[in-house]
Amino acid sequence: MDSSFFSSGQAVDPFYNRVRDNPDRKDAHDFVERLWQKYESYAEPDFLNDARKDFHAKSWEIYLGCLFLDSGFNLQKKTKKEGPDLHLLWNNRSIWVEATAPESGTGDNSVPEYRYNEVSDQPSDQIILRFASAIQEKFEKYKSYRSKGIINADDFYIIAINGGRIRYSSLASTLPYIVLSVLPFGNLVFALDKQSGTLVNSFHQYRDAVTTAKGSPVPTNIFMDKDYAGISAVLYSYMNIVNRPNRIGVEIHCVHNPLADNKLPLGIFHFGTEWWVENNDLIRKDHNE
Repeated sequence: MDSSFFSSGQAVDPFYNRVRDNPDRKDAHDFVERLWQKYESYAEPDFLNDARKDFHAKSWEIYLGCLFLDSGFNLQKKTKKEGPDLHLLWNNRSIWVEATAPESGTGDNSVPEYRYNEVSDQPSDQIILRFASAIQEKFEKYKSYRSKGIINADDFYIIAINGGRIRYSSLASTLPYIVLSVLPFGNLVFALDKQSGTLVNSFHQYRDAVTTAKGSPVPTNIFMDKDYAGISAVLYSYMNIVNRPNRIGVEIHCVHNPLADNKLPLGIFHFGTEWWVENNDLIRKDHNE
């Protein structure tokens, strides 16, 4: 097919127009076109029209598709709009990947604007609320896909979240925000010896929820809740087409659901950083080392 990703005429999404038309964005433009040449034959029929409306979300889908292809997975062509964004076949089993790219939000629970030349706390709770909301939305989609027979009982299901439109989301100081959104870890606490002042221990506080501006708790321990056993794992990336790593996939975090009905094998993805729970301990493996 070898068609161009970008087409002429004013698009609904101004980001699309800037990457297409601004000479300063030529590197991003060419990067998208290279990915599209690899992904085009797998995309749904109306993909390019949708990209003109939500460029970031669709470029995230392309990025994921190319990452899986580069990693040797058997990506299936999407022939209709309904269903998860990506379908992989692995050892005669289906891995479904639903991609989502939430924004910073509006109203009291939104992630605030950057404050330049000011000292301010990171809006951790607001970021976690944005991730938790996105996960919940895609979990509802999962239940719909199951009821319609699109996803079968023994299929793997992954929610792939992109935080490139959420301010501060790549700046978590201890654990990545995606880990804090699905497992009950809170602030890092340091225990000091009173006499010497030396560090004797450090640990993350237990936290199973964050609170909205109106005081409503939103759970952050869904991977400790069997009701969410349909989710095999979550993937997370901060990338956007302009601000991206030199090699695709190095920034990805994969968090396994310890209670999943269909658990992905550890190490199935040989990119980014992998997280899982083992004997109540959080384990991290960096595949980039």
